[in-house]
Amino acid sequence: MTDPEHMGTCAVCCEDLEQLAEEGIPCGDCPVCGYLVCENCEAGYDPTTGQFVCPDHASDRRAAHCTE
Repeated sequence: MTDPEHMGTCAVCCEDLEQLAEEGIPCGDCPVCGYLVCENCEAGYDPTTGQFVCPDHASDRRAAHCTE
């Protein structure tokens, strides 16, 4: 569930995700909290699902597939 306050921005650095995408920096949703996280802030990535785990949930078992 994504917080409307974070729609369109990275949940960690608060950068505009559209602007980051224009610069070639992808984002993905955290499998635990659902917030969007940019590649600069992610604590793990799953290339199969495109999910980026946020730093707060890096050790959560629900993000175990985010290993890259």
